[in-house]
Amino acid sequence: MISIDDMMVFTKVVETQSFTKAGEALGIGKARVSQIVTKLEQALETRLLNRTTRSLSLTETGASYYAKCESIRDLALEANDEAKMVNTTPSGLIRISTSVGHAGFINLLSEFLKQYPQIELDIVESDSYSDLISSRFDLAIRASSALEDSSLYATPIGVIQDILCASPEYLAQFPAINTIEDLQPLDWISHHIVHGDKALRLESSQGKVTKLNKQPRVRVNTTQSIKQFMLKNLGFGIVPDYAVENELASGALKRILPEVHNLAIPIYAVYQNKALMPLRNRTLIDFLKQAYIAPPKVN
Repeated sequence: MISIDDMMVFTKVVETQSFTKAGEALGIGKARVSQIVTKLEQALETRLLNRTTRSLSLTETGASYYAKCESIRDLALEANDEAKMVNTTPSGLIRISTSVGHAGFINLLSEFLKQYPQIELDIVESDSYSDLISSRFDLAIRASSALEDSSLYATPIGVIQDILCASPEYLAQFPAINTIEDLQPLDWISHHIVHGDKALRLESSQGKVTKLNKQPRVRVNTTQSIKQFMLKNLGFGIVPDYAVENELASGALKRILPEVHNLAIPIYAVYQNKALMPLRNRTLIDFLKQAYIAPPKVN
């Protein structure tokens, strides 16, 4: 059986990037540290570390294994703390990857921080999906109708609406838009990660799918870029409602064909095995689940 102590030695080597420094931190010799890591690799029948005379680096398997070891260590420390204190307060850093800049989501996180003053958040905003293990995120907030990694766990925490819109000034250059075919002469600004660049696919709230063979004039990889191009009167785009709520309210942007495209997209909190999750992470997931993010009302 693999010893948890040996796993913690491996964890210390990764964190210090040195057998010598790990040994000093643990009060054992460098040779003993190297022996433990080698024994661990033999037991697992895989290499965890790439070693050279000057550096150490994790293999792909090693990175995944380290993430689990780190979770076990955090859980063990938390168990010790809970045994010492009946009323344990969630504390520490939570790293979050999100593509959802929803004002309601930011408001929820603000309320969460007020309720748990000993918790810190490191939020990385990107429309690209980040690998939770290799990027060492505790949690990802994802808006998607299909999650790509079945090894992860997902809890629904809300919903957004995907809508079609453009500026009134841009639309004034063309005849009225009544059908998807009327979009053909307009320029499409595409989020190529989400919508691709070969065909326009629209879906109604009743699930009816309509397609138009069309290539975008502009390809971008962030929702903000789509919005800015639309505000510059350069085309139409498909965006989540929260991203253009203010512009729709002010009249700077206008919805197109709401009966043709009005797609509800679930928002998920995505994470690794909850059984090996620190209290602070579980607390945030439970908080978001109870709050549930509703879409804004847009016309």
